[in-house]
Amino acid sequence: MDTRFIDSLVLVAETGSFAAAARAQNLTPAAVAQRVRSLEAELGESLIIRVGKHVAPTPACQSVLEQMRHIASAVGQLSRDIDTTGLGGPLRIGAISTALSDRLPGVLKCLATQAPKARLTITPGSSEALYSKLLNTDLDAVFVIRPPLTIPKSLGEITLETQGYVLITQADDPRTASDILTQDKALIYDRNSWGGSLIEPWLRRHIAPHRILCELDALEAIAAAVSQGLGFAILPHWPGMDALPGLRHLTLPDLDHQRELVLLHRRLSPGIIDLLRR
Repeated sequence: MDTRFIDSLVLVAETGSFAAAARAQNLTPAAVAQRVRSLEAELGESLIIRVGKHVAPTPACQSVLEQMRHIASAVGQLSRDIDTTGLGGPLRIGAISTALSDRLPGVLKCLATQAPKARLTITPGSSEALYSKLLNTDLDAVFVIRPPLTIPKSLGEITLETQGYVLITQADDPRTASDILTQDKALIYDRNSWGGSLIEPWLRRHIAPHRILCELDALEAIAAAVSQGLGFAILPHWPGMDALPGLRHLTLPDLDHQRELVLLHRRLSPGIIDLLRR
């Protein structure tokens, strides 16, 4: 019995999807389905059935699923025991745009020097999309804004930094924050995003709808537009903002909201976690 096939079966049973299991193993759904059929032929039992739009383990599969998990875990432990550092193998990381520029260069440098056997892939995206991929086992770790919901115990969570919100305008703009707020058009941090939703009540009180120029979840793009004189924005002060040219930052006394950048992971080894959090 091929233990790789057991891995596939366990993933299908846990995710309820051939496609999700395939993404986790870098295979096609057809290849995963073939692995399950091979196990069914070998055991002489049907193991997976379709239930609506999803699939589920049969009673026969349920009866041996825990044993199969132990087998898959034991085989995986063999490779971890051989790699005494715990720094080898595939590592799939997701990151929001600001973390890509603030965090990933340092992570890449650390992995290149201290974990050369790690096989790294990086996925950009919004916090919500990356969190969904982490839950679906498509990613091993994500740099995202703290989710506005309960994080399951199967995930590890590390707070990396806290970012306050500031008003940004062109570097040579001499006006006060009050004047800018009442005179200029606003570029809005998407209020449907996790970071943008934190200040949505404040924006609703201070910025009339007819004065909103646009709304998007792309902080660097907003900052670039502001630097060219297209209006002002209220954005989290992420570390990389200070390196962007043509901007003036103003604090707002009545805006004390903060967004938290967190590292969420699927219980990675302490060595990998240490490299990712630097």
